[in-house]
Amino acid sequence: MERVTLVIISLAIAVEGITVAQAGLPIGAVLALIATTAGVAFCYRMPYLGLTLVAAGPVIAALFGWAPIANWSIACFVAFLLALRGGSALVAGGVIAAANLGSVWLVSGDLSIIENPEASVSAFAALATAAAGSAIRESRRYWLELERRTAEAIATREAAVDRSVAEERLRIARDLHDSVGHEIAVVNMHLGAADVHLPADAHASRADLAAAQQSVQAVLRETQQILRVLRVGVEPDTLAPTPEHGRIPALVDGFRAAGLTIEATVTGLETDLPLAVSAAAYRIVQEALTNAQRHGSGDVSLRVHVTPAGVTLEVVNLRRVGATREASAGGGNGLVGMRERAASTGGQVQVREDARFFWLTATLPAAPLSRTGAPE
Repeated sequence: MERVTLVIISLAIAVEGITVAQAGLPIGAVLALIATTAGVAFCYRMPYLGLTLVAAGPVIAALFGWAPIANWSIACFVAFLLALRGGSALVAGGVIAAANLGSVWLVSGDLSIIENPEASVSAFAALATAAAGSAIRESRRYWLELERRTAEAIATREAAVDRSVAEERLRIARDLHDSVGHEIAVVNMHLGAADVHLPADAHASRADLAAAQQSVQAVLRETQQILRVLRVGVEPDTLAPTPEHGRIPALVDGFRAAGLTIEATVTGLETDLPLAVSAAAYRIVQEALTNAQRHGSGDVSLRVHVTPAGVTLEVVNLRRVGATREASAGGGNGLVGMRERAASTGGQVQVREDARFFWLTATLPAAPLSRTGAPE
């Protein structure tokens, strides 16, 4: 915009120069043109000096009997340029308007709107162009600020999602650690039992079992150390039993006791599942019911079907007007956490919604997926 305005001003000065040359270079026209040109040149480095020189252009032209129309037209564009660059529109417009009025009065001796409309036109044009420049500057500043805030909001949202993913992965590690620690302890017990049942002369086997027990105990100690690291900033449910799919009915009862009406159909709980899949099923049901309680309205339908091939979960609830499914503080990280849980087992979470209902469906394969996407 500034460049376009400068081009227009330059063309106007060039046309006025040609006109002055064709008129025989009258002194008043030449001095007015020099003052205007110098004012434009000074506008960037010394705006107030530039404004003064440009305002003097039409006055000088009028004093020496030269029609100041071209000079005050150029002055109006300069007022626009100064306001566009951040100068005071009131100062620029007021000074140019006063200069234009003065030049018209010097030429005609009359400032009457009816008898001499050029007077009002010259003053109004200066004020209008200065106001337009200020408005464009403020509009440009507004959009730049809006873009900056939008970029900050996007960056903040991405950081929140990354933090939610990291927090959910930490919860997954905690859950799996509890199960793995338990299994290691069981292995250690079996090794001890095997040592007791060996015959008295099985010295080599007993030595191997002793070495194996020492290794298992070392692993157990390292696992406990990992536990202490993972328990930094523990959550409220840290000391709760390890989550697994067999505890889903108790989880549903807890939500019912809290006032949530749930129609639950849970089948196949007796089926054995890998530790990661079992914990993920429990956590996804927990987070889905938490979201239904916080953001939903009315009854909740829960379907859980467990087979040797994996787990299928479906939660349907009425939407509360204006509710959104965002990560929330407390028991997890909303859809981000559920998707992270499902992805850790090779499964997926899908959601859909309409004006009334919200559906969440999760599928968790019992066997981890290979790189080709098929169960291994």
